[in-house]
Amino acid sequence: MPEGSAPSAVVVDEEALLRVGIATALRPLGIRVAAETARGHEATRLVDEQGAELVVVGNPADMPRAELLGRFRERGVSPRSLVLLPQADPDELGALVALEVNGLLLRSADLDVLTRAIGQIMAGERVVDPVLLATMTDGAPPAGDDAGALVLTARERDVLALLAEGRSNREIASALFVSLPTVKTHLAHIYSKLDARNRNEALGRAVSLGLLA
Repeated sequence: MPEGSAPSAVVVDEEALLRVGIATALRPLGIRVAAETARGHEATRLVDEQGAELVVVGNPADMPRAELLGRFRERGVSPRSLVLLPQADPDELGALVALEVNGLLLRSADLDVLTRAIGQIMAGERVVDPVLLATMTDGAPPAGDDAGALVLTARERDVLALLAEGRSNREIASALFVSLPTVKTHLAHIYSKLDARNRNEALGRAVSLGLLA
């Protein structure tokens, strides 16, 4: 694949070693690192100039992570975003969820976990480390957003909404114009992500997370 046609990323972290590790995770996915920097102020310019499809934010040296993500939004720049956190801080998690980041992982994540998460994000999914999700849902959900929505794809949320209406698997398949096995696959993913054994538990979990009106 020619370099210019490959998806590009900007990596932001004060530690050069971590930036190298992220580049290693991106390479098998065919994503090139267009630029890397230790500073958030530099990152806002680089993402804009490079037209990057992905930004991976670890520890910017000069500003909080949420401030950096907010700057992208203010500038009308909307790359997919993965944030790597050193710990589960409920206040920071709430701010990042409100900014609609595409992925939240712990900074200590293994390389294979990081690679898998980036692949999911580039495929349009939202990803959150289970440890971080537990932190968000132990208390009240973050204001202005649904913490659990981070782990469900748009299609899975469609299936969940129809499930809440009492639709059968066949009715859901008909409504979404998909096959019955596809619906069953979506349900299996929903149950896994919401830590539920059946549709009743999934609906109860969804209500507690604020995923259903």
